[in-house]
Amino acid sequence: MWILSKKLMLTLCAVLCVAACSDITFEGGGPVSIQLSADRTSVPAGGSVTFTYDVKGTYLDGIFIDYGDGGADSVFTQGSQTAMGVVSHAFALSGSYTVVGRAEDSATGTATAEVTIQVGGG
Repeated sequence: MWILSKKLMLTLCAVLCVAACSDITFEGGGPVSIQLSADRTSVPAGGSVTFTYDVKGTYLDGIFIDYGDGGADSVFTQGSQTAMGVVSHAFALSGSYTVVGRAEDSATGTATAEVTIQVGGG
């Protein structure tokens, strides 16, 4: 058993030494960016729109979506470098709404994207 343990210890030491002495470096994700799109930009009152977000950064804290009608959603990203997803929202009243997606990154700041949704009116 001692021989197996000794071989295991030598292997672990070799792996740690190679990792510590290598030239491999970790590159961060880069500046924060967000893309926000809607499956449609015109709906009747009460109609739902599905929004797709694609976010990149270095240490993403979260994604916030303000629907412009008092409603909002948020997604916690816990330090991720990328996040993709969908959210849906029903617009109850007629009007023009600017939906704003905001990505917050601890390392590189914030980025926003907008989509305008026309609700009702004809």
